[in-house]
Amino acid sequence: MSFGKDYDSKYDWDCFCQGGTSGIVLPKGNFEKVFGSDEPLKELADGIADKESYTTAFFEAFPNKPKCFLRGEGKTIEEAEEQCWEKYQKISNCDHEMERRDRTDGYAYCKHCSYSSMAFEPLTKCCKCGEPTAYTKDHKGNYYCEKHKRFKAKIKNAKLFLRDDFRLPRKRKKLLKKCAKNRFNSDGIYGKVKYSYFHSKKFFCNGRQFSVLFNNQEKELIKKYGK
Repeated sequence: MSFGKDYDSKYDWDCFCQGGTSGIVLPKGNFEKVFGSDEPLKELADGIADKESYTTAFFEAFPNKPKCFLRGEGKTIEEAEEQCWEKYQKISNCDHEMERRDRTDGYAYCKHCSYSSMAFEPLTKCCKCGEPTAYTKDHKGNYYCEKHKRFKAKIKNAKLFLRDDFRLPRKRKKLLKKCAKNRFNSDGIYGKVKYSYFHSKKFFCNGRQFSVLFNNQEKELIKKYGK
């Protein structure tokens, strides 16, 4: 259990299991909201308070036959385990019919249950030997198997490659700086706006700053402050 007394499971799982009585499930999209924010604790609190979030007992299992991850939820830990066990029985008794869906790395999903695993050969091939592989690829999109990973092309001037002013079109950069200026002005902050990039787009003005990490944040910035 995540805290409190141990729970004596009803079923013989014969694998690692974990659970809790008060797991918090955040609404969809909150990962980007929280970790792309300058105030992650505030955003996390807002996410927890969201009407779509909920608290639940949960039971998680990691079986080896077949190897997978299972999670059950319920009002009590007993209900959560029961749901988890039902999923396990369905997976164990299913004649899995696997499909790639949109993946090319060989990972596949069963058409009839929640089971998923590495089931096929990758559709991509090593650019050196031609063997099917999804082991690693370079910035140009060329794949390399484990044997030939030493030939993986390296980025020249890697620091420049990470700088957004190196790869961001001038018009786009100008628009974003304009939107950033309008946002600062709306908060009563005036002055020259400076811009830098390292993992996220950062804007500075008179000792204050904010960052844009995800594309949807960039779109929201333009929509709200682009006029």
